[in-house]
Parts: sequence; C-alpha cells; structure tokens
Amino acid sequence: MKAFSAGSITQAVCAICPDIEQRIANGATARCERSLWWELSACVLSSQVPYPLASEAASAIDLTGYLFEPDCLQDLSDRLNAILRQPLTTTGRRYRFPCARAKQLATTKERVTNQFGTLTALLSELENPVAARNWLVNFAPGLGPKQASMFLRNSGFSYDLAILDRHVLNYMELTGLRSENSKPIATMKEYRFDEDSMRSHARELGFAVGILDWAIWIVMRVAGTEQGARA
Repeated sequence: MKAFSAGSITQAVCAICPDIEQRIANGATARCERSLWWELSACVLSSQVPYPLASEAASAIDLTGYLFEPDCLQDLSDRLNAILRQPLTTTGRRYRFPCARAKQLATTKERVTNQFGTLTALLSELENPVAARNWLVNFAPGLGPKQASMFLRNSGFSYDLAILDRHVLNYMELTGLRSENSKPIATMKEYRFDEDSMRSHARELGFAVGILDWAIWIVMRVAGTEQGARA
C-alpha cells in the first residue's frame, strides 16, 4: 500500500463519499422485519466467509421465512443447518460453517423473540446506536462489534458506528490514525478506541463515520488490487 500516499487515498475516499450518501438517500425505504433478518443473517454468515457466498446463504434462509416469522421454531437450528448444507443456487458452492452458524442464528432468533418480539421492536426500543450494538454483541452469538455495526449501518439504523475491517484498519495505519503493525483488536474497549479515532477523522472530513469507512473499504480494495497488479 506504500505505492499510494495517505493524501491520495484520503482524496479518493472523500471524492466518493457524496456518491454513497446519494445512493443511501435514493434507496431509503422503511425497514421491514424480513429485510432486517436478511441483513443480520448475512452479517453472521459473512464471518470468515466471502460476502457473496454469505449473501446467497442468507437469501436461501430468507426464502423459508424461518427467521422473520413471529414465533421461534423449536427445531430452528436443525432446519437452518439443513439449508446451509445444501449447494447454494447460483454458485453450487456449499456454506463453510453450517452447524455453528445455524446454532448462532437460532439462538439470536430465540433471544430477540423472548426479549423484544421482533428485530423491529429491538431497534425501536434501543434507539441509541451504541446500546443497540452492545445488546447484539452481548446476546447475538456470531456478531462481534464489526458485524453488529455493519448490520446497523446496512439496515439504515445508524451511520455513526464504524466497521473496522482490515481495509479500514490498513487505512488508519496509512494515515497515522493507528500505529503501523498494530495488534488485532481484541476487546470492545480497543474497538471503541479506534472507532473514536475514525469518528474524529470523519468529522474533520465532513462525513458520518459509517459513510467514510464505506468509502474507505471501496478505495482500499481497489488500491490493493492495483498494487498487486503492478507487483
């Protein structure tokens, strides 16, 4: 990544932030329970799995209605496991962690149902983004702070949380927001520390942190690809 200067990367990031804001404004729709469960399951399923494959798996689960129906089925984990073990329609590939992710999604569905009834109610009652993320991290197995923040952003609930994936962390090191070769984030306290740095940086640039890190993700992926092609 040293082939690109911090200034050029930041300039590219700022250039596409307005496009992301416009895309969000154009696509703004009322959240429904079905779309919320699709987003949440995609975030759980994307851990250590390419997002396109996780997306297909989430869509396969969505077709059954198991997650967004009012009640939590007693054998939900087994039903989800069976779905995730099947070849996915477009690629024919199978999901990598069917049993573990099925249990995580079933547990999350049970806990959401027992405490709030629905994901829609959860987001209504926990209006503060940090409180919503804390609940998800504490009670939704498979969702760490990064995945929980992604769910809340992708569902349109909040753009004030950072998704600190490897692309964003690389950007932070490149721009001096984080020390080079820093240790991986291991605790919520460490996550919040780096998130606060990103939020301050985003404020200086005039964008919400959830918009800025989305743009960073795009730019850093492209920069990494171009650097690899030149090597």
